[in-house]
Amino acid sequence: MFDTGSLVPIVFLLTVAFTLVGLAKVISDVRIRRRLIDTGAAPELARVIVGTPKEDPGLYSTLKWGIVLGAVGLGLILVQFLPYRSDEPIVLGVILVFAAAGLLAYYASARRLVHPTAKSGAAPQPSQ
Repeated sequence: MFDTGSLVPIVFLLTVAFTLVGLAKVISDVRIRRRLIDTGAAPELARVIVGTPKEDPGLYSTLKWGIVLGAVGLGLILVQFLPYRSDEPIVLGVILVFAAAGLLAYYASARRLVHPTAKSGAAPQPSQ
């Protein structure tokens, strides 16, 4: 479909585009923060407006795709040792089962990160 001669310029243009978008975001965040401080806004307000959210949704997305792709990779490795050809349906089934296991592992780990359980057995005391 794509040979190396046509794929390299496409990847290069995408890399340049994402780099420019990232630089533009950083520059605009700095300008907004500077304007807020110049107008007399509290530094905490500037940090809240421009800063990253407390619960970064990118963290969970990265975790999900890391676990899913790792599980699919393990499925592909396992398929190499099975006595089936790569065009048989069982091969796709094995890969999909590993992808599903990766999504379930992500669900369990994300739920544990969002709602940590107390292992001490005592209920946490509310602060007064």
